[in-house]
Order: sequence, then C-alpha cells, then structure tokens
Amino acid sequence: MGMDDSKGPEVYVVILNWNGWQDTIECLESLFRSRYTRYRVVVCDNGSDDGSLENIKAWAEGRLDLPFSSDNPLRYLAPIPKPVPYVEHDREVRDGDCVEGCTRFLVLVRTGANLGFAGGNNVGIRYALERKADYVWLLNNDTVTDLNALGAMVNVAQSDPDIGAVGSTIYYMDAPNDIQLYGGGWVSFWLGICRHFTTSVSDDKLGYVAGTSLLLRREVLEQVGLLDDKFFMYWEDTDYGIRVREAGWKLAVAPESRIWHRESAALGKKNPVLYTYFNASAVRFFRKFSPLPFVPISVGVGGRFLKRVMQGDWNQAKAVWQGALAGCRE
Repeated sequence: MGMDDSKGPEVYVVILNWNGWQDTIECLESLFRSRYTRYRVVVCDNGSDDGSLENIKAWAEGRLDLPFSSDNPLRYLAPIPKPVPYVEHDREVRDGDCVEGCTRFLVLVRTGANLGFAGGNNVGIRYALERKADYVWLLNNDTVTDLNALGAMVNVAQSDPDIGAVGSTIYYMDAPNDIQLYGGGWVSFWLGICRHFTTSVSDDKLGYVAGTSLLLRREVLEQVGLLDDKFFMYWEDTDYGIRVREAGWKLAVAPESRIWHRESAALGKKNPVLYTYFNASAVRFFRKFSPLPFVPISVGVGGRFLKRVMQGDWNQAKAVWQGALAGCRE
C-alpha cells in the first residue's frame, strides 16, 4: 500500500444497480477482498423491478450463492465469508437522516425511481458527503476489482493534493489481458467525439476520467458539485472531467488499479436505446461547452446518423436522430 490504511482516508464506494443484481453481487464479491480496508460500500438501487435488493440482501445474509460467470477473473476463488453486515435505507436518507447502523460495511439505498447514471450516483454521493467521506469512488456494477485497485487509487490521490480525480486501468471482462481504457480519454470540439485512451498516457493529456471507475476527492465534490443529472446516460463523466479541470484540479490515473468491465451489460451493445441516450447527451454536452456547438454536433452526431443510413441500419439511424432532437430540445 505505501501507507497504514488504518489511518488512511475513508472512502465511500458508490455502486449503481439497475436490474443487474447478478453483476452487482460479482462486483461486491471482488470489492470485499480489497487490501485497502478503510471503505464503506453504498449500493444505490435505481428503481429495479427484478428483485435486485432482495437478492443482494439474500447474498449478504448467506442465503444466495451466486456462481461467478464464466468470464469473471475471480471465477476460481471461493465466495467471501457471510454474512456481510448491511443496512437498508430509502432515498430520503440523502437529506441527512442517520439511524443506528448507518456506518456498517454495506449500505443499500432505494432511489425510488430510475434516475439515470448521474441522478442515481448523486444519491450515493450525497450520502457519502453527509458522512464526511474523504473520497467517493464511483464504480460500475458490471465490474470486478483487483485486490489493490482501491489502494492504488488512494495512493495516487494522496501523492498530490492538487489531484481531484483518479481513474483506473480498465480491462475487458471477456479478454482480461486487453485494455478497454486507460483511465479516461479526450474530447474533440471540432469532430464532436470523445475517445478513451487505450494505452498509457501522461496525466496532463486526460480530458476526463471515465465513470466506470472514478475516485473523487471530497473537496472537489464540494467545489464542483454533483454530477449533472441532465445527462441521464453517457457523457456525464466527460462533463464532470471538464468541470473539474476548469476548477483548477488535476486528473490522474493509477496504473496499478486494475478493473475488469463487462461493457454495456445493462442494455446490450446493439440496443438502439444506447444510441438515443448517447447522442442526446452528446448534443447536450457540446451545447454546454462548445463556443460553436453547431460544428461538433453536425460533424459528430450528423456523422453517426449518416453512417447508420449508409449501413442500412435504420433502427439505429432513427435512434441517433431521436437522440439529437431530444438533446436540442433542452
């Protein structure tokens, strides 16, 4: 670790669940093996209708034994010991309510509705800030973490007080030696695109840190604010990276923080819903930050629309168009 973590900063890990309890349980199984021990886990259930919280509670109590999926890097390991102590709250806990047991290892929060990625995570962020967290780690539920993933991020953040956000090295779940993204990526305000880095780059090249694994310093959240919940899905991490940098904070990557990600597990890669949300958020992003938003919107969103048309993929072309219109209406 490089530090005595019994005296280290306290981290609240916020995991958003929406109809994905199997993935969430696999994520928790990996997370609770962490060698860094000063953390609490907050699972925010975003209005699931598949019995997610009931299944997660059954797992925590030792009543549900979920075998790891065949592509999980931890599939050969025995499950962690049960029971896992937990407490359950409704969304109103965000307003400061605190009951006995709220500092236990696992906290389950019902958001009450599908608030989107930003809105759902904000419920967990508020919970963490009200309990004086030093850092908040946003972690996708369709991931598994290495033993040193959290400790490596904390070490990087603690090495420089000007670092406001830290990312991880993200690998593909089904190709565990292949890098999906290195920490975050960059944005082109001319081409209307954002792209992940897939190889090691210097921290000063980071335009944003990916929300798949995003460690945020408390002072950043207090200064910059919460995630912009107008971004229901996609581009919210890009938006936040711009805001963090504009506030004078540095972005960084912890190369030794290794995460495996089952990309697009929530909806599936080919679902047109993805394209609708992605392009609505892209339009929203460039309208917010670009001095000439017509340029990146025309090139980026327009280019994606024409590509789908030329491929004869009318469902996805329609989804791009609908997303663009939704983004322009706001």
